Amino acid sequence: MEIRTLLIRYDEIGLKGKNRRHFENQLVQNIRYALRDFQGIKIDKIHGRILGRVNLDCAKKCVTLLTFVPGIASISIGRSIEPDFDKIAELGISLIKDKFQVSDALKFCVRTRRSNKSFPFTSKEFDFEVGSRIMEALASKGLTVNINHADFILEVEIGPQETIVFDNRVSGLSGLPVGSSGQVLSLLSGGIDSPVSTFKLMTRGCRVHSVFFDNRKFLGRGGYDKVVRLAKILNRYQGGGKLFVVPFQDIQVSIRDNCHEMNRIVLYRRMMYRIAHVLAELNNCNGLVTGESVGQVASQTLKNLAAVSCVTQMSVFRPLIGMNKHEIILNAKKIGTYDVSIEVQPDCCSVFMPINPTTRSKIKYLELDEKLFPWEELMAHALTAVETINLDDLNSVV
Repeated sequence: MEIRTLLIRYDEIGLKGKNRRHFENQLVQNIRYALRDFQGIKIDKIHGRILGRVNLDCAKKCVTLLTFVPGIASISIGRSIEPDFDKIAELGISLIKDKFQVSDALKFCVRTRRSNKSFPFTSKEFDFEVGSRIMEALASKGLTVNINHADFILEVEIGPQETIVFDNRVSGLSGLPVGSSGQVLSLLSGGIDSPVSTFKLMTRGCRVHSVFFDNRKFLGRGGYDKVVRLAKILNRYQGGGKLFVVPFQDIQVSIRDNCHEMNRIVLYRRMMYRIAHVLAELNNCNGLVTGESVGQVASQTLKNLAAVSCVTQMSVFRPLIGMNKHEIILNAKKIGTYDVSIEVQPDCCSVFMPINPTTRSKIKYLELDEKLFPWEELMAHALTAVETINLDDLNSVV
């Protein structure tokens, strides 16, 4: 069976100095996990690159899966070959001939990367020798050389162990490999923002678990099913994620019945942060993640953000804090969560919505409101009823 070599590149990891090996090893582990369903795949780590040996018939499928792996800058499907001018030129000619089927004229160039410094030719010399042979064979068909604006680039990697030739690059997510920066807990709703913030932390090397505050009693099951689908989409970028579903209706009813109406949303958020803090500690998470952006809604003014954050000593990460809605929507479309997020399903913050929610809440008044209902007892009860969903087990879930 014909074998192809996947040339997997990273960028930011290469700047990690003495810690580089830790990040490389984590990325290799994540690559193996992403390709776990394919038999006979071999992954090797070389300096500055990761190589995968795969069967030709599954090479493109493997590349598609690897585009979901944070830490990878790009992937190419290549062929291992002897570092011989004639053999590489012959391969290049066969690849270029296919391009002439859709074009009468073609600009090309050869680019060589020589990490094997004992090789007797420089990169430019290798480019010239291979390129001149290709031109000699195909110039009559309209082939020309253009280094800066080539339609076809034949790339050659000359390494210590082998030489790889390829003519394609598929962009990856870049960033850091999931698991290299620890674990965090994301407050995931059914909206557009929180899935994007969850993804942002994944690309910074965090394994992100999620918590959803559920009010099925008043809203039905639609919101729950929607968030499960969003969590499943997001888990494609990491694997190993969990979704914690917290029953929140009793807390909301108690706030409605006992507290000032204008403070409801901020009081909801303070309770969410408290519960998320406990869940994060129980699951070895080192921070909370939210989709908040300054001024986007009433609960996200600077005053209200401060009033909510003060109930936890855990770090709160807000990767969208300075982004506008258009930017967030573009990100949601890119990662595949947008179409699910815009489905019309209310979230729990819409329950008992006040007519005039406060935009400049004062902590002392919020604390007075919290003395009017048994929040500690309600919180303890909610924590005993948490549903835990292992997202890797959701292959059959819609």
